[in-house]
Amino acid sequence: MARAAATFPALPFAGYETLAERPHVMVDGAARPASVLTLSHWPQSPTPPALARDVSAASVLEYVRLVSGASPVQRTRSPAVAGRGLREVIERGRLAEAVTNDHFDEDGLMSVFALVDPAAALAAAGLVVAVAMCGDFGVVADDTAARVSFAINPLAEAEAGVGSGTSERYRAVLPIVGDLLARPDAFSSYWSAELAELAAGRAALERRDVVISEQPGLDLAVVAAGAPGDGGRRFPGAAGGLPVHAAAVHSATAASRIVAFDGPFAECYLRYEGWVRTVSRRVPLRPDLGPLAAQLSAEEPSGLEWEANSVGAIVGRLHPSGDGRTEIDRERIVAIIGSYLASAPPAWDPWREGGGLIPLRARPGYRSAYGRRLRSRRRPMV
Repeated sequence: MARAAATFPALPFAGYETLAERPHVMVDGAARPASVLTLSHWPQSPTPPALARDVSAASVLEYVRLVSGASPVQRTRSPAVAGRGLREVIERGRLAEAVTNDHFDEDGLMSVFALVDPAAALAAAGLVVAVAMCGDFGVVADDTAARVSFAINPLAEAEAGVGSGTSERYRAVLPIVGDLLARPDAFSSYWSAELAELAAGRAALERRDVVISEQPGLDLAVVAAGAPGDGGRRFPGAAGGLPVHAAAVHSATAASRIVAFDGPFAECYLRYEGWVRTVSRRVPLRPDLGPLAAQLSAEEPSGLEWEANSVGAIVGRLHPSGDGRTEIDRERIVAIIGSYLASAPPAWDPWREGGGLIPLRARPGYRSAYGRRLRSRRRPMV
């Protein structure tokens, strides 16, 4: 007769700022001195490789299954070695007195919920992971996941107050999560506006008012709307250079590098999948966008400068200064960006020991890639 699965012991939530030396599980964040177990896709995360998943919530659910004996864990090493390592994970987890996180977002909430109410999280495991994917990556598996994901931040503001802190938001929303997952339509006032923006973006893509073209060899997608000489289309949900809601684009292409045009507006960005440890596919390592900003600045006829944020930003961004308008021909921008992405040395590696940022002198061919650009008067924004 098969052995019945054990019941996973639920953990209470505790604010990270109150834990001190109290042993805890850190989910979807950076390990702290008293973290006996960390389940996170963040860089430098000590999450056991056998539990690593694209989003932290999926890692937490796999840990719950492991402890409860509900399903075998996929092993990447020999069974003997993996077995010893996973037994150690279970033993460390048993020392935890609470679960915590150091920031509030959709993946974090789903991860905390999976340890606060493991039975409910396992019962809705597919939806829990889909909500985390929508929140972190803007990838919509189905509209139910979108409804839940879009409701979370407005709900936190309503329950905990605008400007409330991380722990206050968790305490306010955690008691509601089970109901939100089971009856998302009851929370339509929190998600209906953003779901309408997503629908407008999908419709624009279907009508080809917005066109996505991919360059698979560079993991690059070009998103374009309107003619360079017009004022842009700016469909509901548009932000930055994107003419539509980001989830409409991210659900239509897996490319981790995006170049977006909306009339005269332009932007290049590196999606969040490249900042974290994505395990389901190989995401190209990120280069520093600063030298690329200098190169594009030199192309602007009127001397307009492009700006890039820091290498360690969770979403790497590059765009013209001011309101984001450019005078450079679109094809020229795509050619310059494509050439740079094909040859620039990596500057960020989420799998690197010691931190994701690769020191300048450790980057292959950094002299030829940077050269005089690093001495330019033009400085990337921080």
